[in-house]
Amino acid sequence: MATLPASRLHFAPILLGIAFIATLFMVAESGYKRLHEAGQVISAAEERQALLSRYLRLLLDAETAQRGFLLTEDTRYLRNFDPAVRGLDPLLDRIVTRLKESRLEEDAAKAQGLRSIAGKKVGEMQTSLRLYGEVNRAAALQLLDTDIGQRAMTDIRHGLRDLYDRESERLDAARESSQRDLRTSRVLLGAAAFLSLVLVVLIGALLGRDLRNRAQETQDLGDRNRELDRTVQQRTAMLFHLSSSLQKVAEREKAALARELHDELGGLLVATKIDVSWLRKRLDDGSESNKLRWERVLRCMDDGLALKRRIIESLRPTLLDNVGLVAALRWLVDETVRRAGIACEENYPEIMPEISADARIAIYRAVQECLMNIMKHSKAKSVLLSVTADDDQLNITVRDDGVGIDESRLETPQSQGVLGMRHRIQSLNGDLTVRSLGTNVGTECRFTLPLLRIRSTGTQ
Repeated sequence: MATLPASRLHFAPILLGIAFIATLFMVAESGYKRLHEAGQVISAAEERQALLSRYLRLLLDAETAQRGFLLTEDTRYLRNFDPAVRGLDPLLDRIVTRLKESRLEEDAAKAQGLRSIAGKKVGEMQTSLRLYGEVNRAAALQLLDTDIGQRAMTDIRHGLRDLYDRESERLDAARESSQRDLRTSRVLLGAAAFLSLVLVVLIGALLGRDLRNRAQETQDLGDRNRELDRTVQQRTAMLFHLSSSLQKVAEREKAALARELHDELGGLLVATKIDVSWLRKRLDDGSESNKLRWERVLRCMDDGLALKRRIIESLRPTLLDNVGLVAALRWLVDETVRRAGIACEENYPEIMPEISADARIAIYRAVQECLMNIMKHSKAKSVLLSVTADDDQLNITVRDDGVGIDESRLETPQSQGVLGMRHRIQSLNGDLTVRSLGTNVGTECRFTLPLLRIRSTGTQ
């Protein structure tokens, strides 16, 4: 648990850097908004300056047309007079509107005040032109020589200049603010880019270290898994050899017990039967009741000898050691399958190869397990036992026509018989195949053993 916070602390600089970059971008975005607003202020101020200059130009055009006509009496000058005069009021209205839109109420009031002054100037020019037409040129020039129009024009110039200068101040302030914000944005963007580069390098370094750690952990885990696999394989091999050794020891103990029963118990029972027979000849008085008892005693002795033989054969078939595998298998079929009333077909090779004692008992036990399973579970009516041999291997097939077997249960711990058969066959480097021929069709067990191995295994 102590390593978890420490591992998280590695990411603290990254999180702080990301937060700082986000803050820089927010500040940059704020600067961009101020730049946009400054741009709008500059655009509006330049537009108003243009309108003020145009307004002054219209007045000058009207004055130039009036003076040019009166001085030269050339009517061509008057072509610009009326359009210039008509454009003054609408243009001034646009100027006032733009000022009000920018919330410059004081400048709007000043611009509105120029209307009356401009009206005086326009009235002076129109009066001079009317005097020219109604009186004479001298009267018009006399009015022109007065300072009425000159004072009005000077006031208009001063008012327009004041408004223009105020717009220039706004332009300078907005441009200075935009330049300052632009420099700040550049610095912030540069800092963000540098910090981003540092973060990329830092993240790359952390990711590289994490990948190296993961690769090392993967390698360590692989080494541990391989070590565990080797250990499991070693333990499995040890258990396999131990189980094989236990089976061999068990078979040898069974063989030793069978010999003891044959030699000791068999001798006792035979000697007892001989003595009983001798006593019967000497002591039998011929009565029917004694005769029945003597016969019952002898029958019990025969049953004891038969039981002894069955126990010995189940422990270690004497035919297996004395006659061979084929004779033992035939006896096994007679004692199990045919005694249960199941038909059995047997096929054996004409020349049976010589195999070791351990191989003989392993094959015998495997076939015995197959026949016992058939009798317990298959409900079969017939059984085939086939033994074939070629140059390399010995093949044994046990097939029935019963209900079949669920192949998914063959590897379960409950299938002790199949597992025991497989272990016996594998201990001889052989293969066991158990397969269902189909529901209500039957089951087939096939053993395949290499002759080289079973000829050289164990004692003969």
